[in-house]
Amino acid sequence: MRCMRCMRCMRLMAFFVGLLCSTLAWSAVAELDFPKEPLRMLVGSGPGASSDTYARIVGERLATVLGQSVIIDNRSGASGVIATGVLVNAPADGYTLQLIYTPHTLSPYLFKSLSYNPIKDVTGLTMLIKSPLVLAVNAQAGAQSLADLMQLAKQRPLNYGSAGVGSGGHLSGELLRISTGMRSTHIPYRGAAPAAAALVSHDVDFAFIAQITAKELALAGKLRILGITSKTRSASSPQWPTMQELGQKDFEFQNWFGVIVSVKTPPAIVKKLNTALLEVLAQADIRQRLTQDGSEIVGNSSEEFTAFLTADAQKWKSLVGAMALRGD
Repeated sequence: MRCMRCMRCMRLMAFFVGLLCSTLAWSAVAELDFPKEPLRMLVGSGPGASSDTYARIVGERLATVLGQSVIIDNRSGASGVIATGVLVNAPADGYTLQLIYTPHTLSPYLFKSLSYNPIKDVTGLTMLIKSPLVLAVNAQAGAQSLADLMQLAKQRPLNYGSAGVGSGGHLSGELLRISTGMRSTHIPYRGAAPAAAALVSHDVDFAFIAQITAKELALAGKLRILGITSKTRSASSPQWPTMQELGQKDFEFQNWFGVIVSVKTPPAIVKKLNTALLEVLAQADIRQRLTQDGSEIVGNSSEEFTAFLTADAQKWKSLVGAMALRGD
């Protein structure tokens, strides 16, 4: 009798094991068939911003690679946290992605009342590009160099503009203030274009802005470029000295842009999306479009980008106390 019971238990166990294996097998097949419908790529800025432009360039070609359209969904405001909130609350099925950029890893410190963790609740797919900024002043300003700008700051407090709280221009401005002891006040604008316009009209004393914008305005005689925030000089504009060459020993800053999904997204789908994005980044015309502003293609693995997000957040945590950063 006991033997019969054991046999029945073993058969029942075998049935459930078989059922589980079958379920997993069908799940794997379903993931391999991904995607079966259009994808959505969230962007935490409005149309025309750098992140929006990059999202549209990458999204258009990603649609070709995956065989499904990619819809760009602009959810601007709060340095991208609104868009990330939409991402983490959407189904974790790989159909909702987000293009993020530099402020993402600062959001835990800028916005204390978030209902989600912008680092632990997401998985990186890949970093697309990274790009340094340039320190610029109005062409009519008296400062011909960083040393001149620092001397001017001893005479009166300076103002610097940026695309908003937590933007690359803001972070670079704060790094300069901390490293030099310069008296300066941050003036946030609603985007990079208004910040550059404020520098041209001399409403602010200096700003860290994108290379392509600075170069165009400098050639037009409206701005003067004092230095670049990368460790090495720009290959396209080698006449710009690095901030380290100008005496700021540890000064380095790179704006970066990448794509994420919910942390609960199945690994097979994460892998497929990473592979598709790397295929996009390998195409010559896409590389040309993404690097024409001086940016550098990255294209790393999901694991590498996810690890970078964690490390970058930790880096800013150690600096945020010394910075004048406020989000909410």
